[in-house]
Amino acid sequence: MVRDSSPKTIKSNPNLTVVIPTYNESEVIDHRIKNLNDINYPTKNIDVIVVDDQSSDGTVELAKEAFEKYGISGEVIVKEKRTGTNASVNLGVSKANTDIVVTTDADVTFEENALNYAIGRLLSDEQIGAVCGELEPIIKEKSFTTSSEKAYRTVYGKMCTWESNIHSTYCFNGPLIVLKKKAFSPIPETHGASDAGMALKIIHNGYRCIYEANARFYEYITDDLSQQRRQKLRRSARLLEATLYNLDLISPKYGKFGLFVFPLRFMMFFIAPTAFFTSVILWSYLLAQINLLYGIMIWIAFFLALLSGNVRSNLVSSFIWHQIYLLVSLTRMFRGMHVWKAVEREKV
Repeated sequence: MVRDSSPKTIKSNPNLTVVIPTYNESEVIDHRIKNLNDINYPTKNIDVIVVDDQSSDGTVELAKEAFEKYGISGEVIVKEKRTGTNASVNLGVSKANTDIVVTTDADVTFEENALNYAIGRLLSDEQIGAVCGELEPIIKEKSFTTSSEKAYRTVYGKMCTWESNIHSTYCFNGPLIVLKKKAFSPIPETHGASDAGMALKIIHNGYRCIYEANARFYEYITDDLSQQRRQKLRRSARLLEATLYNLDLISPKYGKFGLFVFPLRFMMFFIAPTAFFTSVILWSYLLAQINLLYGIMIWIAFFLALLSGNVRSNLVSSFIWHQIYLLVSLTRMFRGMHVWKAVEREKV
């Protein structure tokens, strides 16, 4: 991706609160807190709130030990029962005592200047309520799943940047979101993705939500197809859910976001997958009426394109797979997936 050569920077380091929702993060929580100590941001200006969702693996104790080990101010709030990430985000932001809040995940690593660039962009305009960073996938072993994700990421950030230049994007990368607390409203706890739900609430409140490609963070991408499928379907279903619950944003009241960005995303999420597969079926049927071989060739071409990503990462294969994920997710939107089992955890 072509990045902005002159990212926004900050002249001083405002105090901020970092909210980390956790559930069984013993493999990564020490590393996550250490990263906050290692980045180019004064530790004395960072306060950390770990909101734990009833972990059973020692996450709470390890987080407390990491605060002491790395000299970071922090506390762990253990919820009385497991209620999911959305509820953890709401609780963590409500407990923050700073004007700027960062929400992140336990299994990612911020690049050295990620917070500086994100905060710089956030404070560059009073109308900006939240900024998210760009995910740099870390691939341990090349596989079909990692190749598909790599191809997908080559266009994802460009789309979100284009939307941000128009007005806002709500397709946030949840592991790095910097927001103004005054722009935040509690997100629904039992439906919708936490990151998309957060952005949509902030846009509802009259602010913009911006994608900052220079604020990078790293995340391990699983090479296990079953784990990626489970993760993709959950994320897609919750994103679709958040979209449906905010259809009132399709309105001139919300400027170019309501007139262009949101309607285009709605078509991309709901209409495009159905139209794509319907067209494949219809073309195969129509050509089969001329010659059965022609109809079969359509399906052969379809599956060859789908599986070509196993040989070399490409956008065609990634596009088809993501249309499949979206189509299947349409049937899973209202299954109450606000509590889930995470994919394998790896330190980055």
